[in-house]
Amino acid sequence: MYDPGMAPDRKHARWARDEIAALDPVVDNERITHLSAEVRFGDPALAAALYTVAFARQMAVPSIAAVVHRGGRSPIMVRTRKRNDDTLVFFGEFMRHGHSSPEGRAAIERLNEIHAQFPIRNDQSLYTLASLTFEAIRIPALLGADPLTQAEKDANFWFWRGVGARMHLTDMPESLDAFWSWMQVYEREHWAWSAGGAAVARAMIDDYAARWFPPELQRVGRELTLALMEDELLDVLHLKRPKARTRAVTAAIARTYFAARQVLPDPAERGWTGSFGGEYGGCPHMADVGYRPERDRPAARVRGCPVGPAQ
Repeated sequence: MYDPGMAPDRKHARWARDEIAALDPVVDNERITHLSAEVRFGDPALAAALYTVAFARQMAVPSIAAVVHRGGRSPIMVRTRKRNDDTLVFFGEFMRHGHSSPEGRAAIERLNEIHAQFPIRNDQSLYTLASLTFEAIRIPALLGADPLTQAEKDANFWFWRGVGARMHLTDMPESLDAFWSWMQVYEREHWAWSAGGAAVARAMIDDYAARWFPPELQRVGRELTLALMEDELLDVLHLKRPKARTRAVTAAIARTYFAARQVLPDPAERGWTGSFGGEYGGCPHMADVGYRPERDRPAARVRGCPVGPAQ
């Protein structure tokens, strides 16, 4: 079991990788997921790309898309970036503190309250967890890379399974392979085009390009984002397949990045809450969705973020 007192010296170049190697992916899934998703591969542009594609994947299920789109009046359509950042901060709270911690439980409980307002079925929530579990594996594989260790892949499954349990989900598969098989069947049975799903996916892709690329390169940003999706998903959403050249460039960029992460020193401690919690004054209070660390985790301190109600 993870013991903070036994963690490797963070001044060591491979401190995060060495710590992961010493941990158990089942027992220590929370710590490994933090070190993998937030520290090792926590570059904000990459985290946002994985989230964007995972969300687009969910929009290929019309019943999920209907809940999210809500006739074009939902937050994801009206204030796309704000909605994205709120969700990324929730995930950051889960990963930085662990789903079993008081902080993680408070964030999950608030998310449950939000979801209770909508007719979300158990299978829809399971598919959402599946997209979060597998995009970090599927996207690199699509681009010809395999940057995660087996321990990181297994821990990610157990992490999101733990989140699902605290969200009171049922019938969750009991292994990574079983969850993958479940997802494949679910997609075959439920993927279909819907106007709302296509609209949400386009809004997500457009916002990603606008956030990370200057205006004159946003078209390129959209193309690169589409290159992170397999053709079947693009076809279901009626999104244009990227050119072969674009896919090749995207794959080259990704393989270079992942290769560099294997030889460069591990980054210092960082998390999604710090990366995505400040732009709208949420940081990470998210007053408009009712989750405030000063109330739900009074001892919390986030670097660069005041503890107090968001304005």
